[in-house]
Amino acid sequence: MADQSEVAALQQALAGVHAACWGYGVLGPRLGDDEARGTATYQLYRSLRNQLIGLLRARSADPVAAQSGYALPFQVTGPDTARRLAVHLEDGCAAVFADLVAGAAGSDVRTFGARLLHDCAQRRLGWGAEPVAFPGMPEKR
Repeated sequence: MADQSEVAALQQALAGVHAACWGYGVLGPRLGDDEARGTATYQLYRSLRNQLIGLLRARSADPVAAQSGYALPFQVTGPDTARRLAVHLEDGCAAVFADLVAGAAGSDVRTFGARLLHDCAQRRLGWGAEPVAFPGMPEKR
C-alpha cells in the first residue's frame, strides 16, 4: 500500500501543476517577446502533469482533476503583468513542491520534488523576480 502522506503530497503537487498549466495558458499570448518561453514553460508543466499522474496511478490513487477555471490574482493585460503572473505561478508551485519533498516517503519522490523546487526557483528568477532565501517557504514577517 502506498504511503498516504506521499500520495497526498503528490495530489497537492498535481493540483498546483493543473493551476500552472491554466495560468501559463492565460499569460502566454500576453508575453510579447517572451511568448516562446511562456509556451515552452506551458509545455513543461503539461509534461510534469503527466509525470505526476503516472506517479499517482502507480500508487493506485485516482489523480485529482483540474478545475474548470482558476481565479487570477490580478488582471493580466500585457507583458509586465504576464511576467508577474508567471512569478506568482512559480511561487505557488514551489510551495507545493516543497511540501512534496517534506511528504515524500522515499528518496525517489524526495529527489524529484527537490529538482522541481530548484527548477521553480530558476524560472521565477528568469521572469524577473527577486531571489528568496527559501523558495516555496512562506516569508517570515
